[in-house]
Amino acid sequence: MSAGPHADRNIRLLSWFNFCGDFRLYGPIMVIYFAQITGSYTAAASLLAVKMLSSAAFEVPTGVLSDRLGRRGTMIAGAVVMVAAHVGYAGAPGYGLLLAAVVLEGLASALWSGNNESLLYDTLLEAGRELEFARHAGRVNSMFQIALALAAAIGGVLAGAWSLRTVVVLSVVPQVLCVLVALGVREPRVHGPLASSVLVHLGSALRGIRGNPVLRRMTLVSALRYSGESAAQLSPAFVAGLWPLWALGLWRTFGHGVAFAGFRVSGRVIGRVGAARTLLAGELFDTVANVVALVRPTVFSPFLLGSPAYGMSTIAQQTLLQREFSDRERATMGSLAALLGSVLYALVALGAGLVADRWGIVAALLAIQAVVLIALPLAWWVHARFPAQVSTSG
Repeated sequence: MSAGPHADRNIRLLSWFNFCGDFRLYGPIMVIYFAQITGSYTAAASLLAVKMLSSAAFEVPTGVLSDRLGRRGTMIAGAVVMVAAHVGYAGAPGYGLLLAAVVLEGLASALWSGNNESLLYDTLLEAGRELEFARHAGRVNSMFQIALALAAAIGGVLAGAWSLRTVVVLSVVPQVLCVLVALGVREPRVHGPLASSVLVHLGSALRGIRGNPVLRRMTLVSALRYSGESAAQLSPAFVAGLWPLWALGLWRTFGHGVAFAGFRVSGRVIGRVGAARTLLAGELFDTVANVVALVRPTVFSPFLLGSPAYGMSTIAQQTLLQREFSDRERATMGSLAALLGSVLYALVALGAGLVADRWGIVAALLAIQAVVLIALPLAWWVHARFPAQVSTSG
């Protein structure tokens, strides 16, 4: 049978998988719930830090696992582990079980991180439709944003009407649906012969990144952009000085809505102007918008703060990376990029916290923006080398 119908089915299932995976009703109240269970906001914050560290620690091993054992199996494993993590959250009587649950969530996130993008690309590659990657990746990733927006709105209402634990218990259901969706995915068959051992495989992936100037720069761009997402931890403090506290949820929903629109149109934009130009333009726009919002704060600043072009820039970045990744080490290379991003994220978040304590929230957000700014000359180099790359069929 032709790979075409299988490709369309995988794309649909991956879209619903992304929606269910991020439809977490507890999102707006997670820190409050952790603090309620542990009796301490310090303990709650430490759990979030452990989740990030565990995801970083598992990144490379899970990327190798995906390349050697398959995309579908890795996706299912991540979904099962994520269910276990959410059951732990829902039933945790204290810090110990919450700690185990955040480690499990970190593992699940790592299992999905390099794997699911590789699953989409390999699915299209098997069907001879890899030039459609940007268009389908935009639509598939947009489901994250609509899930986050809906879950934030519904979860806040339910938390007010019922208990926090009830909201967390309800959040187990979409994770179970993720397992059922993943079971329907078909494994794409595009791998070449694998390396003789895990270490040889990992070494091959590292040499592939080091020896490819485009991939080397795009890996750094990816990591720098991810480190900039640490601003999300501090941005609410800035917005709270301009808007009433009750409006912060609306601000988050607006941000997810803008990102959703960006993901949906990204394939069309990249198809017309190329992935490299889209990435460069998106990074320039976000830099200017953030600086204006922070330097001259007004009641309209929250609409500019963050990454208005996030959706388009992210799909452009993924397109450029996937094009350079090798078929044999695709997920491993993606996990190496994610690992570097996690390390930079932690360093930038820590540095921004120190700046905020000493010079204030605006200075901290500007410091994060200065780090992300390093990505601009790297993106310009890729744009200059590939000024008119077209990645979709329309």
